[in-house]
Amino acid sequence: MFNKIKALKDIRSQAKVLEKALEAVSATGTSRGLEITINGKQELLRVSIPEEMERSDIEKNIKIAFGEAVKDIQKLVQKVMQETGGLPDLSQFGM
Repeated sequence: MFNKIKALKDIRSQAKVLEKALEAVSATGTSRGLEITINGKQELLRVSIPEEMERSDIEKNIKIAFGEAVKDIQKLVQKVMQETGGLPDLSQFGM
């Protein structure tokens, strides 16, 4: 019983470390001057749209820039997961 409680505390601690690490990394995708930046939790941090960009181009370039940012952040998240030990083993809790 106490081993499971300690294991649960360790898992929570590891999860907090992982969450902080994911918040700390970011990636920016660009398309024709439009930039989108997201963090490792895939939260949108910044969008920059050039003033001269036509409205019809904005939608298309948002998709391209976002896709690029997601691809880059997935690589960074994988690296962070490896460096922090990844997700905890929940098998002892029947998961």
